Amino acid sequence: MAEKKKLLEVRKERKSQKYDFVVKESKFSARVKSRWRFPRGKHSKVRQMHRGRPVMPSPGFGSPKEVKNLHSSGLRFNVINNVSNLNGLDNKEDGIVISSTIGKRKKLSLIKIILDKGFKIINIKNPNKLVEDIKSELEERKNKRSEASKDKKKKLESRKKKAEKKEKEDKSNKEESNESKGGKVKKNLEEELDHNLDKKDDQKSKEIKPEVKEVTKEVVKEIVKEKEGNIDQK
Repeated sequence: MAEKKKLLEVRKERKSQKYDFVVKESKFSARVKSRWRFPRGKHSKVRQMHRGRPVMPSPGFGSPKEVKNLHSSGLRFNVINNVSNLNGLDNKEDGIVISSTIGKRKKLSLIKIILDKGFKIINIKNPNKLVEDIKSELEERKNKRSEASKDKKKKLESRKKKAEKKEKEDKSNKEESNESKGGKVKKNLEEELDHNLDKKDDQKSKEIKPEVKEVTKEVVKEIVKEKEGNIDQK
């Protein structure tokens, strides 16, 4: 462990002194990306390592083999997606990186298991605080869902009540309209009956009038005859 710590310090020093290895042309033209590509030109000053030119990577800039690809704490990186990935790992030499594609609920259970087994989580600074934050967030989400479901139920109930009220109003309006129509029909029928009765009375009166005329003529004739007879006797 002491040797590993020394090597980690050496790596830290080398990294602090390391240059940014980039293509020479990236500093002069925007179309060339700031990345490293080995210069292949026949007369390239960078390839020939002329003074004042960009430095090329060499073995002296690398970190020691024993500490290469290790965390600053000296642990190996192990990306984990589920509990089965923990099998065969040593909590003294292996550090754990929880995958970013895992959901919050699965992450909760994973963090508990990892901490119980004594592993160090490299990509989480304070796992206990993160567990509390996730729990509070899940509770808030649950409360929001329950509130949303309650609001939904209330809206459905209000819609049902409105629909029932509308049905009742429609029924009452229909009944009123039917009653008004029935009243109108009755009035029309009564008017028709009265009209028919008046017609019948007129017809009867017309039938009776000529008979009355004949009777009155006969009576007048008799009276006239009687008067004439009285005159002759005198």
